[in-house]
Amino acid sequence: MPWNDWQFWIVSLVAVLAFAAVLRPLLPSRNRNASCPGCPSAAQPNKPRPAKLTIDGAPIHPPRGAGD
Repeated sequence: MPWNDWQFWIVSLVAVLAFAAVLRPLLPSRNRNASCPGCPSAAQPNKPRPAKLTIDGAPIHPPRGAGD
């Protein structure tokens, strides 16, 4: 290992910073506010939405009494 080479330490520092930048979004956040705009916030509960059934883009209407 080139312990006395300054370039080794610069490249090592850049590698550690890049590794931290890649892992940071994967780690859980400590505060309630999400650190990224795409992350779900704790204030908004997830509401299930009904699926829209289609065949080749045309909506499907189930026959009456099918769910009874």
